[in-house]
Amino acid sequence: VHRQRHQQGTIRALSVGLQGEIALQSGADHVCNCVWYLRNIDPDVLVEIVNYFVPDMYSPGEFIIHKQAVSVVRRGSCWFKGRILMRDSVIGEDMLLDSEHLRDTIFPRTLNYVEVMTLQREDLQQVCEKFPEFSQRIRKEQIKLALRRGFV
Repeated sequence: VHRQRHQQGTIRALSVGLQGEIALQSGADHVCNCVWYLRNIDPDVLVEIVNYFVPDMYSPGEFIIHKQAVSVVRRGSCWFKGRILMRDSVIGEDMLLDSEHLRDTIFPRTLNYVEVMTLQREDLQQVCEKFPEFSQRIRKEQIKLALRRGFV
């Protein structure tokens, strides 16, 4: 985790073009593709979002509590709503929702050591401010999710 954080700091010092190449070559687009509303995004947006993903690590028996963030499991497994989440599973995809009563109130519990990549809601909002087309797309996905949660 420490190494990943150090590498992210180094990458931020590079030009935008090099950041993009590194993001695509490192498989960071795979992390974005795990989150349904971040799939198939413009390469410029991808580069920006990848810079905001932060690695976190949890020990066995911990709860992963991120109310304002989406996380992608990279290693390990956790228990969530009667299911086992493993590599590439997504936690907190409802962070798009403004309404607290539409969000999940149940948080996953780790079964072993779990490494996740986490994107905070405020960071996603910063990316939306820089890219208006992406902001419109996220707003549409937010509405779809709210409708799904409101009727289920």
